[in-house]
Amino acid sequence: MEIEIKKLTPDMADEYLRYFEEVAFTDHEEWSNCYCLESHIPREENEATFTDRALRREKAKKLVEDGVMQGYLVYSGGDVIGWCNAGDKTSYGPIMSEGEFETRKNPGRGEIKVVYCFEIAPGYRGKGITHQLLERILQDAKEEGYSYVEAYPFLDRDFEYQYHGPVSLYEKHGFVQIAEKSWFWIMQRSMAVKAEQG
Repeated sequence: MEIEIKKLTPDMADEYLRYFEEVAFTDHEEWSNCYCLESHIPREENEATFTDRALRREKAKKLVEDGVMQGYLVYSGGDVIGWCNAGDKTSYGPIMSEGEFETRKNPGRGEIKVVYCFEIAPGYRGKGITHQLLERILQDAKEEGYSYVEAYPFLDRDFEYQYHGPVSLYEKHGFVQIAEKSWFWIMQRSMAVKAEQG
């Protein structure tokens, strides 16, 4: 299917919020307060505030407007139909502060790009959009000079909502598993190796 992928910019905050509030979770209203905050606030705070939509909305809006929340919106016919949270590892507070996610000691900005979450709207899933998103992310990472791209798929492959992306997705795009943690794998792709392979 024909889609357009746009990198999230601060002026797209309203489109980002509208997607989460009106489109993303029409089949799971109980998840509609997500706003993809799990990757940017401590786990305890994420769980404690999950029912407070107004608070979470304001936090998400500020993160987008400040350029901290990074990623890609997917459009079809002018409507947002998907999202991927992907950006510089140093922009993700919980990932940088939790030892389980460490793959390099104090990585510098521009060294590791993270793919954290996919959310495709009902009716558009299973159409290869996540593959197109990941291809775009890898292309951008190469052009931006990143050394690695990382992802954190769940150990539980039977979990209903694989919002970190399934292991099979990453394997198809040249990622390798470099560590097994308490609830996720760390999968990584070296941009230098792939560039040499063509």
